[in-house]
Amino acid sequence: MSHIPFLLPGFEIQQTTHIEGMLTITAVSTSQTAICPSCGKTSKRLHSSYMRSPYDLPSSGLSVHLQLSVRRFRCQNEDCPRQTFVERLPELVAVSAQRTVRLTRLLYAFSLALSGEAGARLLLDAGILTSPDTLLRLVKGGQLPITKTPKAIGVDDFALRRGQTYGTIIVDLSTHRPIDLLPERTAETLSQWLVEHPGIEFISRDRSSEYMRGATEGAPQAQQVLDRWHVLKNVREVVQRIVNRNHASLKQRQKDAGVIVRARYKKKRSSSEIAASQVARLRRQAWYEEVVELYRQGNSIAAIAQQLQMSPTTVRKFVYAGAFPERSAHRSRRIVRLEPYLPYLEQRVQEGCENASLLWQEICQQGFTHGYKVVNTWLREYLEKPGRNSSQQEIAKRQAFFDVVQAEQGVVFSTEEMMETAQGESLSLVVEPLESPRHLTWLLLRDPGSLNVQEQQKLAFLREVEALNTTYELVQRFFEMVREQQADLLDNWLQACEKSKVPDLQTFAEGLKREYSAMKGALQFSYSNGPVEGQVNKLKYVKRSMYGREKFALLHQRFLQAA
Repeated sequence: MSHIPFLLPGFEIQQTTHIEGMLTITAVSTSQTAICPSCGKTSKRLHSSYMRSPYDLPSSGLSVHLQLSVRRFRCQNEDCPRQTFVERLPELVAVSAQRTVRLTRLLYAFSLALSGEAGARLLLDAGILTSPDTLLRLVKGGQLPITKTPKAIGVDDFALRRGQTYGTIIVDLSTHRPIDLLPERTAETLSQWLVEHPGIEFISRDRSSEYMRGATEGAPQAQQVLDRWHVLKNVREVVQRIVNRNHASLKQRQKDAGVIVRARYKKKRSSSEIAASQVARLRRQAWYEEVVELYRQGNSIAAIAQQLQMSPTTVRKFVYAGAFPERSAHRSRRIVRLEPYLPYLEQRVQEGCENASLLWQEICQQGFTHGYKVVNTWLREYLEKPGRNSSQQEIAKRQAFFDVVQAEQGVVFSTEEMMETAQGESLSLVVEPLESPRHLTWLLLRDPGSLNVQEQQKLAFLREVEALNTTYELVQRFFEMVREQQADLLDNWLQACEKSKVPDLQTFAEGLKREYSAMKGALQFSYSNGPVEGQVNKLKYVKRSMYGREKFALLHQRFLQAA
């Protein structure tokens, strides 16, 4: 039977038996000597033999069970406390193990990749019967990689239970590999870890006050480096708060200027719809007033969110709004996608083409990348638009209305605009609605060279407000300073913010001054939290693959061993 291509080093195969999906292989040890595990002396004196029955890797879809006849030797060293010992098989099966080394390695690989339940199910299809608990025990008993203290690390938090419990991940910025997971994101936890790992020279972090304090206490010799992405994100949040405070006045300025007037047609809402909308607005306004009052009393945003069972994002928006933030008008995402192609589509419909599939194919040739359903929905609504088949009497009424408006306000309307209203609709002249604060914020943040003519006009309109003009100039200077890593300009920029009359910029500058060394490091060194964010994404995958049932110890072992 020795011709069977099955590797059992140090053994001679005697027999194979196949019964109900199980392949049993009987083999005998061929070793004539063995080394005593206690004294290390070699012995040739055979005492007896006995059978070991480990499971091995499957063969041709069959489970494999080994029957190994191994030898027991007498120790010939008179001073050795052992009288007899069993020969060791380190390459095949460990002491007292019920699985071969190669099978254990395979189970270990599956346990790291798939954890318990999924790994056990897949292994069963491969002919290996094992339990989820066995796979988890392999992970928990695995050895963590030994790493030397790195020169530069990045730290960030991750959610164990989102919104409730958070931990800390530490990544070697030279190898981009995770070094450790900490069960908390407190300053004390990070500080203790840094004390146990002396010699770190650079620490990249976000603007968390806990990480700032932990890094300062645990590694005072290390240069802290603020992550540039987080700093720029904070800049965007500051600018959006400033825009939020000025949004109401901007809308009034636009209305007073009377620019970009157009006709708006709106179907009349029922009394129940109007009442429901008013109730929702009053409820939201009550939340706003309660949030503002709690913040005025000195409560933190996190505490307010927990007390009122609200999202911290909503609380932050209310706190920094300056006035009650009205909801922006909703625009269909489908219409936004079709906007560049609407003139062509309307022209084709007027020419008599009412085939949605054909229209979709035509605009796809022009660069449209979305689905047929978008065009079909638009066409159905367009064909059903009231007023397309109005009587001559209705047309005359609308013409009279437009004549009065044109005479009083000097606004000229196209024939299409005059034809679009119908009985049952309300017609009013409105100023083109001002974009949301989020959209206007991006106009202030973007590179001016990337703006089109219309966006440049909107930017010029925003810069007519002194606070927004000051914000725009300082933000553009800051972005250039970060892109070019001009650390020598930081002091002048902070002074300019302090001298500005914009409270939000002054507060932001004060915060950066408290982290002056770390901010300067961000402009001098290339370290960032980019590799850390990538590892956090991997950690989320591992955590979710265990459906939130894992404890921190198992997550710690599995993630670091897999890395």
